[in-house]
Amino acid sequence: MNVQFLIDQLRKNISPEHFPIQLEARYPRVLAQIMNSWELDQLDACFNDLLLQGQQKQDEFPGEIVLEIFRLQVALDAVPQKTLELWGDIPEAKVNPEVKAYPLSKAALQAQIRRDAQAILAQYGFSVSSEGLHQAIEQRHYNLLPQFVRAGMPVELADDAGWTPVMHACFAGRLDIVVELIALNANLLVTDCYGYTLLHWAALNGNADLVALLMNYDLNPQQTSSKGITPLMQAAAGDHVAVMKLLVAKCGMLAVHAQCKEGWTALHKAAVNKKVSAALWLAEHGADPYLRNQRGESACSLALELNQHRLYDLLSEWADRHAAK
Repeated sequence: MNVQFLIDQLRKNISPEHFPIQLEARYPRVLAQIMNSWELDQLDACFNDLLLQGQQKQDEFPGEIVLEIFRLQVALDAVPQKTLELWGDIPEAKVNPEVKAYPLSKAALQAQIRRDAQAILAQYGFSVSSEGLHQAIEQRHYNLLPQFVRAGMPVELADDAGWTPVMHACFAGRLDIVVELIALNANLLVTDCYGYTLLHWAALNGNADLVALLMNYDLNPQQTSSKGITPLMQAAAGDHVAVMKLLVAKCGMLAVHAQCKEGWTALHKAAVNKKVSAALWLAEHGADPYLRNQRGESACSLALELNQHRLYDLLSEWADRHAAK
């Protein structure tokens, strides 16, 4: 197989933002493997091998490489499958100087993937059932969530709280697993029984790359839960300033000033959880340390109540200085 020829053709046939520049530079053998599988119409098996075969293999790739692989998969799905449709009259000797292997049919490949997933789950002692799925989640085997789907479980199977596999993956901050579940057609607009979205739980976990991915899929960073909790409030409760910056950059100061149904702001959440970095960042970006919720509590009063005297002093000093201006 003339891999470099295939890569050159790929570069010509997909948009520049989908071309895996970092993958080509840092993992050329992986890109070659993907291109060979593309030519043989065995992409599903290839991505299964690269990203889905256990925790150790997943951890080999940093988040930005996982994203490039996922975007490449999406781009390749949109390119004509047959070689001749892509490069027409180019001599076969140039395209493929070696003997081709005969690819499996799509049905046979899907059956093989299902059997492989079932075998993996059996190795961990989990049955292909809702009970087995919930046991895996309880034991934090998040890497197995896509395997349950490949083994035949519905990708939207929800527990009593309305959590689907992709919501559990977001709560755990598992970008790699979310990417896999997206490829398996997971619904990213799902909400749980309390109105929380994937973005709420990803923000609480603090994985900025995951939050960025979800916003790239147009999840609303201002969407509230049933009680009015925003993703920014979740990020502030966890002291995740990098995530807070992404959310505010996307939706502006409205997120900073937003109040839930009980009058809490993101700054209240930071203060009550003793998150100094998040509290100061919010104050520096316009949050009011003296704003009171329905119980009459401000971020400053909460800091005092919790014996966070240094936080109280910093918030009070900032608020007074800002008022003087």
